[in-house]
This record gives sequence, C-alpha cells and structure tokens, in this order.
Amino acid sequence: MSTLAEMISACGRNLPLKTAFVQGTRTATWKQVDERSSRFASALADLGIRRGDAVAILSQERIEVYEHWFGCIKAGAMRVGINWRYSVREMQHILVDCRPKLLLVDAHCAASVPALAPTLAALGCKVVGFGDGHGQLLDYEALLSTTSPAREPVPYTGDETVLITYTSGTTGFPKGVMVSERAVRKAILYTALFSGVSADDVWYRPNQSSWIVLIGNSCGLANGVTMVIPDGVFEVKAFLRDIERLRVSVALLVPTSLQRMLDECRDGTYDLSSLRTLIYGGGPISPRLLRRAQEELRCRMVQVYGLTEATWVSYLRDGDHVSGLAERPALLESAGTIATHFEASIRDEDGQPVPSGSIGTLWLRGPCVMSGYLNLPELTASVLKPDGWLITHDMGYLDDSGYLFLKDRKNFLIVTGGVNVYGSAVEAVLAEHPAISEVAVVGLPDERWGETVAAVVVVVPGGEIDLAGLRSFCEGKLARMEIPKRLFTVLELPRTFTGKIDKVSIRSSLLEQD
Repeated sequence: MSTLAEMISACGRNLPLKTAFVQGTRTATWKQVDERSSRFASALADLGIRRGDAVAILSQERIEVYEHWFGCIKAGAMRVGINWRYSVREMQHILVDCRPKLLLVDAHCAASVPALAPTLAALGCKVVGFGDGHGQLLDYEALLSTTSPAREPVPYTGDETVLITYTSGTTGFPKGVMVSERAVRKAILYTALFSGVSADDVWYRPNQSSWIVLIGNSCGLANGVTMVIPDGVFEVKAFLRDIERLRVSVALLVPTSLQRMLDECRDGTYDLSSLRTLIYGGGPISPRLLRRAQEELRCRMVQVYGLTEATWVSYLRDGDHVSGLAERPALLESAGTIATHFEASIRDEDGQPVPSGSIGTLWLRGPCVMSGYLNLPELTASVLKPDGWLITHDMGYLDDSGYLFLKDRKNFLIVTGGVNVYGSAVEAVLAEHPAISEVAVVGLPDERWGETVAAVVVVVPGGEIDLAGLRSFCEGKLARMEIPKRLFTVLELPRTFTGKIDKVSIRSSLLEQD
C-alpha cells in the first residue's frame, strides 16, 4: 500500500486539474496542492527541520492548512494543530508539550502571537505567517517562492508519528494523541470506503482542522473527492449558500448545526437538491429532528461515532434510519455497527468480556488506534494494552446483531440511590418533549441519594416547561430514579470546540449556583 506522501503525489500526477479543496471563492487543484506542499517540505528542510520534529499551525480553516499538513508528511515532520479558540494558557501548554521547531500562523490568528512570544522564544521556535497583515518576519509565500518542489519525500515504514492531535481539554489540559503514518493512511481509506463517498462527490466538512477530523478532511487522498471547507469560520448561511453554489452532494454536521440548518431553511430560500447524503456525528439525534431532516432535505442519513484516539469507529446506515423510523425505533438510539477494520469488546472493570446486551466499557482494537499520549507514558499504559486493545471512556453494550449502544462517558455516569443512571438515556426521552430544543442531563450532589438527576434544557421559542410537567412527561418512559428531580433552563448549552455538549462546564456552573 502506498505511503501518504505517495498518495499526495499520485493525486497531483493523475488528477492535476481536479479541484482538491474549496474555501469560499478560493480553489486549489490537486496539482497545486501537491506542488505547494512539496515546496513547503523543501522550505522546512532549508530551515533546519528534520525528521521527527514537530511543526505546528495556528489557523482558521484555510487551504494552507492542507499544504502545511501534506508538506509535513513529505518532510517527515509531525504536524500539530493548535485550536485558535484555545486560551493563551492552553496554547502555551501545547507548545511546551510538543516543542515545535516551527509555527505557521494565519493572519486572522496573529493577535495571539505576542502573548505566546516568550514561550516560542524559549523553545527556539521559528514563526512563519501567511495571509495579509500577518506581521511575522518570515512569510509563507516568500519561503515557497524561493524553494524547489523537486526534493524526494522521506520514506516511511508506517510506524512513524505524523500527527499529534490534541483532545478538547474538557477534563484538564489538552492531551496530545500521537497517530502513526499507517494509522492515518488507513483511516483515510476506510473513511472514504465506509462513508460511501465517491470520486465524483463534493463533500462539505465544516470541522475544525486543529482536531482529529483533519484526517477525514484529507479523504481526497483516497479517491480524489473534492473537499469544501469553511471560509475561515463555519457559518450556517454561508454553508447553505455553498451547498447551492457548489452543488455539494455530501455534508457532515453535528446535531446542533443540523437544527440550525433546518431553522435557517425555514426563513431562507436555498436549493439543496444536490445533497444526497448527510453525515452527522457527536451523538444520536432525536426521532423528531430526524423526521424533520428527512422531510425537508430528502437525502440519505448516516450517523458516525468516533474518538480522537481511534478515528471513526461505527456507522448507523441510512437503511437503519429508515427502519428505525418505520418499525425499530430502538435503532435510532444506536451508534450503528462497528466498521470491519475494528474489533470491539464490552468489558467489566476487571477487563473481562460481558455477555451481549450487558453494559460495560468499550474496548477497541484496530489499525487506526493511536500510538499513545505524548509525554504521558503512565496514562498511555492505563488505556493502551500491549496486545493493542484501547480502553475507551465510553460505556455501552453490543446487541446480538452487532449494533453498538452507547450509554454515557464513564465520568458522566450518575449514581443515585445506588442505581446507575445514564444521562444519554434520559436525554433521549426529554428530547421528544415538544417544548425542549436541546437538553443535557448531569448528576448533582444530593445528601439523601448521593447524586440527583438534573436536566438542563433550552426551550423552543414560545415554549413553556416546568419540573412538574417534565416529570409527568417522563412517567412510563423512564424508571423512577431516572426522572429528573431538578430542572434548569438556559438560553444555550456550552459546547466543546468539536461541537459536543460540554457537560463538565455545565455541571461546574450548576455547582457554583448551589
């Protein structure tokens, strides 16, 4: 199987004029991306960057993100993305943790550089800017103009780390997840295969490239599919205009963005007839939202489940959605079936497999699992076993048909009166309440029960809800201990930069109020 560097070169050679990336009104062909990434790899060598060095980028969504990424691959460097929404303290932590030799900075993120300057100087990290008004001494375009793309890419065995991607940091400082060349390569190929994306598709992925989704955003290396990215920052109206303008056929969203997309379509006129598949991740969606999406978008629906440490793991197919709405509603609570390149096992606290249908911790093994956490050998050893099994933080069960049902993260399990309550199960019921737009369920301390179930909801415009009515709605749908005993209404739920509801922040805020 080709290396990543060879895949980039093959796209440039065999699909020279095919559009690789679209960003707003900007486009780049595969030939252009191949040549410019080769020039960047040469520039890295000229600047003294050697194999295994970390090379970071601080940027919004730009085509240069992929030139940087592919150039790092060709140079044998480890690519590190720094989320521009992180605090200065978090950025400093990442810099000290990975010790990059070079940082490429988008002009739109240049305001963060002065606060980082002492850390960058202490590390001896060169700073290169791109975009008008970046204000750095070294200029990206100037470097590319003075180098040659002729230098041969470094060879790979597959075990080398090519990507360090940092977790969202909701439980402390972000952790650097190390991903090998082989894992990235296979993840790209399997993502294209299991997503059902063809070479003729136009795929809009409005994700932050500082995260693991960079791998999925590189799926064009598998079959040449054209990728559309936001013009800097995701915005729903621009997203809908781009679908119409570019005839996007596949799109990826988190459920919250899907809700916003449908709401915007009510007020605006958009031609979305080109959209044949909508892929969503970050959690299941309520049957009510699913029905609305199918009625208004009239396209296939696919749910994906993944994690930073392993990329996409399972898929709930369009046929599963159709069956779930028609006759098997329980399927809509599933994360789908495990992709064939993974082994999955549900295990107890002692690491022993549990029977089908029993809840335990999800273990995974496969070629796309991370190599470990950067500079955290003890944490790595606690979750990554010598035989390749990764212990996730997700709890759930597998049924007899191979469908994965996720109940909650370990640290979000609510123990009330000695009974385990999974917030996701409660959320699935509350999401069907006509007055609730969004919901998060967390556990709060309780002198009598240990913890009590608390629901934090966003109310639909014009809707009304109170605790008594909510509890009445839950009767017959939830066990007595699962029914919320406390209710909080908010204007919006906080989220991580990956789009997931930030339950850590929600719980901390509620504890401060008590």
